[in-house]
Amino acid sequence: MPDTVPDPASQDAPRSPFAGCLILIVMGLVVLILIASAGYTVKKQTDAYKTFTEEEAKPAPVAELQNHEPELNSLINRLRHFDNEIKFERAAELSLSPSDINFAIAHFEVLNSFRGQLSFEKITDTQISGNIHYPFRSTSELPEFVRGPLNIEARDNNLNGTFTGTPLLTDGKFILNMTEISPSIGELPEELFAGISRFLISGELEQKLEKDPENPPELLKKLRKLTSLSLKNEALVLGYSPEATPPSVKEESNAMATKAKQLVALGAVIFILTMILLFIVLSRRQKAKRKALGLA
Repeated sequence: MPDTVPDPASQDAPRSPFAGCLILIVMGLVVLILIASAGYTVKKQTDAYKTFTEEEAKPAPVAELQNHEPELNSLINRLRHFDNEIKFERAAELSLSPSDINFAIAHFEVLNSFRGQLSFEKITDTQISGNIHYPFRSTSELPEFVRGPLNIEARDNNLNGTFTGTPLLTDGKFILNMTEISPSIGELPEELFAGISRFLISGELEQKLEKDPENPPELLKKLRKLTSLSLKNEALVLGYSPEATPPSVKEESNAMATKAKQLVALGAVIFILTMILLFIVLSRRQKAKRKALGLA
């Protein structure tokens, strides 16, 4: 059998290097666009910091415990009494003035992360206000090869100012929702405000629970038993009632969802009944009309 000679036309044509170069060029452009976009974002953010932060850190005042032993002892005794009432399931309330809260931050280690960050000045029936110090990331932490080309100044960025907020107790968590933060200079951008407007006061306890779910902190157990939180008589008032249920956003959301489903179902029933009634009325009219025509 004679050897067959491969058809030159059936062999692969030589590949052009242009396709490979085009892919590399496109990939390079994508990388450059990503780098430029990241650089623009960093530059925009660091420039925004300059408009409302200061290089000098001005921590919020921390309550001085010396020479205030009577006030501190009064606070501790009231806390113990409130704790004892909860233990024996007796209704009780604990009123905390701004000074009480400041003493608690200065005294109790579980609140040490708020020392120099928050101090409380005034409580009304609708909100709490005070001083805030919030250090944003320093631009000096950025590498020189990033700061140089983007012309970013190496500086600390400290938000020093005042705040107003409303407290929230839900699912055993004690939260301070900021309604307004006023820097000592400039104005805090909305997108940055959204990122720091929610302070989890019981955050330290939550972290301990995450590390050891089998042994929740005692204080967290007590927080989860509280049934009310309110602002009145220039004080933050924590309440406990053995007959009441601790507040829960999850339960309220589920209840609202259930109610919404019930309303939808009721609306559907009413719609069906209305259509049936309309059909009956129209049928009777048609029947009466035919009858009248037959009589004529």
